[in-house]
Amino acid sequence: MTQNTARPRLLLQLQLFVHRQGKLSVLLYLLASLLLVGSSVEISRGYWLRKKLQDEVTTTEKKLQQLKLTVTHLPKEQSPTDILSSMQKDKLVESDLNRMFEIAFKNEIDLPQGDYQWTMDPNTGYSKFQITYPVVAPYSDIEKFVTQVLLEMPWISLNTFDIKRNAIGDAEVNADLVFTMYFGAKVNTGVDTP
Repeated sequence: MTQNTARPRLLLQLQLFVHRQGKLSVLLYLLASLLLVGSSVEISRGYWLRKKLQDEVTTTEKKLQQLKLTVTHLPKEQSPTDILSSMQKDKLVESDLNRMFEIAFKNEIDLPQGDYQWTMDPNTGYSKFQITYPVVAPYSDIEKFVTQVLLEMPWISLNTFDIKRNAIGDAEVNADLVFTMYFGAKVNTGVDTP
């Protein structure tokens, strides 16, 4: 059978099939076939999307693992009693604090219990010891105290100097003083240096 005669014969068989089955049945067959092809395409598309998402998740997990490996361990947190005991061992801090109290006494300022906090600057390797004092005294006495501390101990900075007066006629002011002492990396602060 040649190719030219095969086409008309196939067309004739298709016409006979449509005539026997009825046009509605053939349309239903075609519609079912289209639905089957469409759903298989959608299933295939869903499979490839899921595979792509799984690959992205795996890649992200690998990146996270690499990040976990490169994270440097930070020094452990210390309780206030550990910090206080390490401060007591540190002669430099103790002598500087004693000198600050002497200057305060000389300027008739009563330094209350302050707030003390160690921090470590990883970029410079310097240890910072921050001291916060709420002071109540005449402004001129506070000014003399601050000036003398900064002149005698140049490694100390004054970060905050907030002053409030309750009433215009009050002789004393409320001042919040925040000082920072800077020490080299070898100072025993109780904070592990890298």
